[in-house]
Amino acid sequence: MVNSGPSEQAFTDQVVQLAMICGWRVCHFRPAKTARGYRTAIQGHKGFPDIVAAKAGRIIFAELKVGWNRPSDDQVEWLAALQCQHASRTEVYVWYPHHWPQIQRIFQEGWRPDGIDD
Repeated sequence: MVNSGPSEQAFTDQVVQLAMICGWRVCHFRPAKTARGYRTAIQGHKGFPDIVAAKAGRIIFAELKVGWNRPSDDQVEWLAALQCQHASRTEVYVWYPHHWPQIQRIFQEGWRPDGIDD
């Protein structure tokens, strides 16, 4: 099967760039090449979301995927732990490239899935 879409790294770069252009503070941890392949140095639980972005009291956690990839069990556990019904300014997403129009609305226009705008 040929994947004609962007790589996960290219998609991540695109999302980070958009968030920064729109004035969000954003963080993504890049893996480094080691003797045992690529590794992301962490202390604690595996599976932390790819993107953390903050602006004006809003916080976005987003796991980015391409193609047929799905979040791992560790990633699902992190996403579930971050979703809190009482944290109205915290948003948790799993985004694929086909979500680009939604991603743009969220970062550019302050759009929120519950209909509350900034």
